[in-house]
Amino acid sequence: MRTFIYTFGCKVNQVESEKIVNEFKDYNLTSVDTANEADLLIFNTCAVTERAENKFHSMVRKARGANPDVIIAVTGCAAEKDKDKLKALGADIVVTNSGKMDILEHIVKKTDHLDSIFESKGFLEADNISMATRTRAFVKIQDGCDSNCAYCIIPSLRGLPVSRASEAVIAEVKTLVKAGYKEIVPVGIHVGKYGQDLKEEIDLPHLIEKIIAIEGDFRVRLTSIELNELTDRMIQMLAENTEKICRHYHIPLQSGSSHTLSMMNRKYTAEEYITKLNRLKELVPGCLLGADVIVGFPGETDDHFAETLDTLKKSGLEHLHVFSYSDRSGTKASEMSDKVSGKVKSERAKKLRAFAENVKFHAAEQCVDKIYKVLTQKDNTGITDNYFTVRFKEDVEPGSFLDVLITNAYKDGSLKGDILDAGKDISDRRSGSGSDRSC
Repeated sequence: MRTFIYTFGCKVNQVESEKIVNEFKDYNLTSVDTANEADLLIFNTCAVTERAENKFHSMVRKARGANPDVIIAVTGCAAEKDKDKLKALGADIVVTNSGKMDILEHIVKKTDHLDSIFESKGFLEADNISMATRTRAFVKIQDGCDSNCAYCIIPSLRGLPVSRASEAVIAEVKTLVKAGYKEIVPVGIHVGKYGQDLKEEIDLPHLIEKIIAIEGDFRVRLTSIELNELTDRMIQMLAENTEKICRHYHIPLQSGSSHTLSMMNRKYTAEEYITKLNRLKELVPGCLLGADVIVGFPGETDDHFAETLDTLKKSGLEHLHVFSYSDRSGTKASEMSDKVSGKVKSERAKKLRAFAENVKFHAAEQCVDKIYKVLTQKDNTGITDNYFTVRFKEDVEPGSFLDVLITNAYKDGSLKGDILDAGKDISDRRSGSGSDRSC
């Protein structure tokens, strides 16, 4: 059966979709490049925002209208949230998160799986031996969250924190490195919770130390690290292992107003955020800092928004994901009064995105005349360890590390680079950076 899978949302969903695709052959399924070719559509969904849900709903209706005979199977967080409503939308098979990794079995048997994620026991494995990209590999190490931020529905859809045994993580990383993957990205719903539920004494820094000790020519890129989990030990590890751990750290902010952070149930202040990020900048020169920011949280005033802008400037952030607040039924924030109008949310989001474009371009400009170890990708591009996209004028094979001299920065924050000749002293090829070490 010809099959196409749609993947929405987070990197954990991407990992789980890859696992499902890797098992197609065991169920006589063939992957196709477009949905129009498919006899079976699998939707691995997201429900973190209303917009994500609406997009999924629209695509299901469109698919059903275009081909009444196509089989539609839905899994993921939207299936967990609205399992009793999806048949009316057009789904033939519904599988909640607790059964996601068995979805192909349910498709073959034409059965639903409607158990809550809270009825599952332990970590749901999603190991992979191959992925769509031959350069970067996402490795699922953790699932679930119990932080209960006031705006977030994810804890009710993904369940309590569960961790993957370190031996299984290390075994998968070794397999992926041996297969030629050059960048390993440990992912989870809340990776900083890693190890808290395991019998072995291990946490995220300890796991990362185990990963970077594996032999091979590869590097590790971390995903989101919450501020309170950016401990002295974690910062020290990052500072001491810049050759193996990418200097790109995504540290969610959500709001730069201490008042709003308190209302969000985020357990830090704006001042604490600024102090810790400045320390990270000092100890890891050349690192790029990213964050998520929500505008229009209930009760957010013009003054609170101004405080957010001030925090962004003082913390040295260069890469922002800006979201407008979205009511999620069942969350504490959805019951709050003093909602911010859609017009105001839109204006604030626009202002933050303009700010984000400026700081990203400024950060890109700082890369010019410096040399980076770049991992080549498709379409004659590459990625630096601190998460800038580099464009090449010549053809490059994906999946190789190259020493690249950055010659220009584009307005979108990407870079232009010249590949340095192998075997030559890179300090002799640098323009305008003297004898400083390469970045």
